[in-house]
Amino acid sequence: MNHTQTYTIKGMHCASCAGIIEKTFKKISGVQSADVNYATETAKVAHDAAQVSPQALSEAIEPLGYSLILPMAQEMGMSADEHAVHLGLNQSKKEKLAELAAMRTQVLVSIPLAIISGIVMAWELSAQAGIVPTVPQVWSEFFHHLLPLMATYMLFIVGKPYLQGVYRFARYGSANMDTLIGIGTGAAYLYSVIVTALAEPLRPLINVDYTYYDVVIVVIAFITPRKPLEARA
Repeated sequence: MNHTQTYTIKGMHCASCAGIIEKTFKKISGVQSADVNYATETAKVAHDAAQVSPQALSEAIEPLGYSLILPMAQEMGMSADEHAVHLGLNQSKKEKLAELAAMRTQVLVSIPLAIISGIVMAWELSAQAGIVPTVPQVWSEFFHHLLPLMATYMLFIVGKPYLQGVYRFARYGSANMDTLIGIGTGAAYLYSVIVTALAEPLRPLINVDYTYYDVVIVVIAFITPRKPLEARA
């Protein structure tokens, strides 16, 4: 029996996510049509209830980092209001605000790290052009050890969603904006770590005086503010 239902989707954070989910639904046997709306975080799916269940739809997108909030009030012998309380759906605004607050915290941490990295980058470039004196040795050594720590925090803490995007792409072939950012910053970080660890053996082959920790920091700091803006919208 054909059944059309609109489901709320958890986990979407960019427009390409909607396309990925919609494409995944349409591949499922028994699904006639699927229309995913990123703005409202919903999916309108027409499917044969005898062939595919709402649980199966959710399970199909869970490996990609998404899930459906399934209406199971009747199955649990509850009214719609009781089921909402049971699932905590009546606290969705509170949860969204908590998520937004966490995103803002990441932005507030990212900005000063990006400013420090930008100053170091500008100082070194200006010194090479003869505009300002070269960086004193003591400060050069200090930043040489500080930038890798900052980049590690930015990539693995603030940039965790981007690394997860790379993982989902490698495992399921599903890519979105996070995948692109994760690949770019991850490659820059990995190259920099290799150059730092193997500077002397690599010196005859490449210029080991340049690393890209600052790129990792600045790119992630530049992209991160979009998440709280999208969540608020």
